[in-house]
Amino acid sequence: MMRRWLLLMMLILTTAGSFGQMKRYDTDFFVSQRNFLFAVPLEVERGQLYVTLDFNGCLCRFKLDTGASQGILYDDVMLPGVRTLGTIESEDAAGRIRQMQTVQLPPFRLGPLTISGYKVQRMRRSIVRRGEDGIIGFALFNKGIAARIDVRENQLTLTDRRGHYAYTPGEALKYHLRKHVPYIKISPFAGVEEEVLFDTGSPLPYAVNAKTFAQMRIRHPEIADQIEGTTYGSHTIGHFGTERSGQITFLALRRLLWGSFAFHEVNCTTVNGGSHIGAPLLDYGALVINPFRRLLVFQPYDGIASVTVANRLHDIVIVERNGRAMIGMVMQDGKAWQAGFRSNCIIEQVNGQPLTFQQFLSYRWVRNQEYQFTLLMPNGMLTTLRAFWPLQYNQ
Repeated sequence: MMRRWLLLMMLILTTAGSFGQMKRYDTDFFVSQRNFLFAVPLEVERGQLYVTLDFNGCLCRFKLDTGASQGILYDDVMLPGVRTLGTIESEDAAGRIRQMQTVQLPPFRLGPLTISGYKVQRMRRSIVRRGEDGIIGFALFNKGIAARIDVRENQLTLTDRRGHYAYTPGEALKYHLRKHVPYIKISPFAGVEEEVLFDTGSPLPYAVNAKTFAQMRIRHPEIADQIEGTTYGSHTIGHFGTERSGQITFLALRRLLWGSFAFHEVNCTTVNGGSHIGAPLLDYGALVINPFRRLLVFQPYDGIASVTVANRLHDIVIVERNGRAMIGMVMQDGKAWQAGFRSNCIIEQVNGQPLTFQQFLSYRWVRNQEYQFTLLMPNGMLTTLRAFWPLQYNQ
C-alpha cells in the first residue's frame, strides 16, 4: 500500500454541478461593453480560485466554480439592491435536493466590465470561510464570454471576441452542457473512457462515482491492481449536508489522460456524487474556455507532454453532522486508524473543551502537540484517545 501520512484533518468540500437550473427565470445578463479583451487578478487559496467583484464600491470575493451553473450569494453577505425572484429546486454535490431562493445581483464590475441582471441562489454557508462571499459559475462563460485561467500568472483573461481563442494551441476537449455545466470525456484507465464534470470548485484532481467504478471493474477487471484500499464512511459535504455513508475505494492511477496529455500517479477516491476532475490539474497548465466552439483547451506549462502528480490522500476526513464535527472517513491502517479514530464517531471535546463543527474548523492546532479527543461512538458510548497533530490545522 502506498505510504500515507496523517496530514491535517481536512474537510473535502465540493460544489454542486447542478446549482441554478434556472428554468423559471430568464438567465440572461447584460455586459457594458462589446469587443473587449482584458485580464483581472486571480487569487488561489486552498486550491480554489477567486475573483473580486465590485458592487458600487463594495468589494466582494467570489469563488470561480465551473461546477456551479449560475452561482451563490451567501445569506450573511449584505448587498443593497439584491432582488428576490422566487424559489427553484437545486441539487448539491452530495446528491441532496432543496428548494432554494433565487435572487438577482445588483450590477457589479469585473475589471472594466459592468455586468447587470446576473442571477444566483441565496443560501447559508455549509462552512464559514472568511474572505468568501459567494460563487460565480459557468453561466459567466455560457453567455458568450471566453476565458483563459492561468494560476501560474494568477490571471483570468476574458473576451467576447469569437476568434481570439479559435486556434489556440493545447489539448482541446469538446464539452457538452448538462444542467448548464461542462462535461468532457477523459481516460482514467487504459482502454477506459469516462464522461466527467470539469469542476474548478473541487479540491480533488479526480474523483469517480462509486457505481461507475464498480461497472468499470466488471468490464475491465485488470484495473483492480490500481486499488490501494477501501474503507467505509463519507467525505463530501455539499451545500445541504454531508453525503450518505458508503464504501470508499482508494485508487492510485498510473495515468489520467486529458486528450493525449498524461497526468501520472494520480491518487484519488470514489465518491457518491458525480465523477469530476478539479482545480489541482490547473497547477500544471492554463485552461482556455471557448464557449463559441464548446471547447476546453488544456495548455501545459513549459510545453511539457506529461506530468507526475503524486498527490497525497488524507487518511482522515472530518464532516458535519447536525452542527457537530464527525469523523467521516478513516483510511484503514493509516496513522489516524492506528491512533483509534473511526468513521461516524462524533468529536465531543478536544482537551476537555466541547466544540461545534465550526469551532472545530477554527481550532488553533499546534504542530506536533498531543491532544486528548473525546469521541461519541455510534453505539452511544464515550471514549477518549490521545493523538499528535503533525501540522497546524488551518482550514
